[in-house]
Amino acid sequence: MKRAFASLLLFAALGAAPARAQVIAEPAPPAFPDPKKFAKGFYASGELGALVFLGRANKYAGAGPIFGVRLGYDITRWLAVQAHVSGGSSDANVPPPTVGQSFQTYLYDGEVRLKLQIRRFGLFAEGGAGIAQLSNNVLDAVKISSGGSLVSLAILAGAGLDYHTLNRHFSFGVGADYVYLQGFNNSHALTAQAYLKYTH
Repeated sequence: MKRAFASLLLFAALGAAPARAQVIAEPAPPAFPDPKKFAKGFYASGELGALVFLGRANKYAGAGPIFGVRLGYDITRWLAVQAHVSGGSSDANVPPPTVGQSFQTYLYDGEVRLKLQIRRFGLFAEGGAGIAQLSNNVLDAVKISSGGSLVSLAILAGAGLDYHTLNRHFSFGVGADYVYLQGFNNSHALTAQAYLKYTH
């Protein structure tokens, strides 16, 4: 009788134990990752877009493609410093004899970037100054460049939208920059670009 009662208690205890299943699949990543876990520090981005001259220069310089690279460092989550190098190509619309020529515009500048992170989206504004350089003097004929000087002070200001992937190192986005070219008869230009960014 005692043995039967002990067996009954053991059976009841075993039956009350919860069943445990082995988990073989990783949980899905969160739809809204924590921005604090995004990589921060040194970063590099490559960009591709278009360059358009504004104002008087627009009459003599056509729109064209532009390529660029930015190398930077996140000081805080909202503040970064970066170096920017880019180059664009444009067709020149000038009087004879320099008809049918093109020229390249190179930009070398240092910038400060401010960012507001909202989940996976980052709104940013950037500004800086540096040097712009033309590849040739084809615009001398229309007084955009003059005196053989192909270098100008460049001041840049822009903004854009960054979208972070679920990988903590990668993001991509779009941006637009206004560029003031003081040495090229106070010319102005606008760039719009898409980019891919890697943060170490």
